[in-house]
This record gives sequence, C-alpha cells and structure tokens, in this order.
Amino acid sequence: MLTDQVLVFDLDATLYNVGSRIEDLVDAKVIKFFMRELQVTEDQAKEIIRNIRQKYAYDVEASGKEFTFSKKEFMDYICDVDTSCIPQNKELSAKLARIPQRKFIMTDSTREHVFDVLAALGVSADNFAGIFDCDDMQYTFKHNPESFKIFLNKYHLKAGECIMFEDSIGNLEIAKQVGFTTVLINSCSTVVPAFCDYQFATINLALDYFCDNPQK
Repeated sequence: MLTDQVLVFDLDATLYNVGSRIEDLVDAKVIKFFMRELQVTEDQAKEIIRNIRQKYAYDVEASGKEFTFSKKEFMDYICDVDTSCIPQNKELSAKLARIPQRKFIMTDSTREHVFDVLAALGVSADNFAGIFDCDDMQYTFKHNPESFKIFLNKYHLKAGECIMFEDSIGNLEIAKQVGFTTVLINSCSTVVPAFCDYQFATINLALDYFCDNPQK
C-alpha cells in the first residue's frame, strides 16, 4: 500500500524538466574549476575532463586518484549555479503538500543546490522529512549501492518500503538491486528496462498516478 511507503526523490531533471539549462551551467563550472585548480587553459581543461569521463562516472571521483582537490570544494563550486531558469511548479508544490507519506530528497548534488532548486520551483523544503546530499552519502554517489545503504541507515528505513523517483536509468538499476520500487521520470520516448517498475513523463504525472492508485 502507498500508505506504507516512503517516497524518495532525485532532484535534478526529476523534480523539474530535463530541458532546463542547469546541466550546461554545471558543466561550465566544471571547466572553470579545473582551469583555476590546475592553472590550465579552457581547451586543456576540456581535454582533462574528457579523459576523466572515460574513467569515472563522476568528475569528482578523480579526486584522490589523479588530483588532490577537495571533493567538497569541487561539489560546492560546481553546484553553485543560477537556478532561475527552472520554472515554478505550483502543481507539484500542492501535490507534495497533500501527500501524507514521508518524503525524502536523495541527490548527488549539494544541500545548498537542493534549497536553490526548491526555491525556484516554489516548493517548500518542509515537505521533506530529510535531504540526503553528496556529503551525506560520503561522495559514493547513486551509481554505487553503498550510497543507498548509507541513506537507509541514516533514516532507519527498509529498502522494500521505498519508492525511488529518478531520471537516471543507471541509478534506478542500482536502486532496484538494493530493493527499492523504481519510477523512471523521462519525457523522452525510450525502451524502459525491466528494473524500472514505472515510467512517467513528469513528476506531476507520477504523483497523480500513485495518489489515484494507492494500492500501487
């Protein structure tokens, strides 16, 4: 029953449309960070980043392996972007406020970025029982099952009671392995893998479905 479930939301490209400019803004900050940290040109920084992305799922994972920059400093820097391009979603705000189940945000981004995004959306952070960010997950990130285990332990939850709303198929695969019910938020036409239990174009449509079908 949905009444027994815990709703866990990814943040970027899940609570707002994937077509926003946030990803581009973050990528620009990544380039600037490496230019500043390594004292290299923009072209050199782009080449370094290309090499990193052939080896690691996240740029920050190069810290401690190939570079000595602080993971926290890196994430704080690249997640500090202008979120004004995200349109308000009053419908989402109203839906979240009406849902009595415990709700959490689990994001690979920073806590400060969460607050910025929620403010842009017009959604109160008070709707959520907890915000679990990259620092909370000890920079393991959601492509690693350990991040979900840390999340469950922190909030004393069981995987079987959690529904994960996420735009990343890769992250949902890990969530399913851990035991979560998985909901893909993706407006693009795509073949949905078997480990995605549900798919919806937007988070609003997903919440409509689960609220109208409490047995799901």
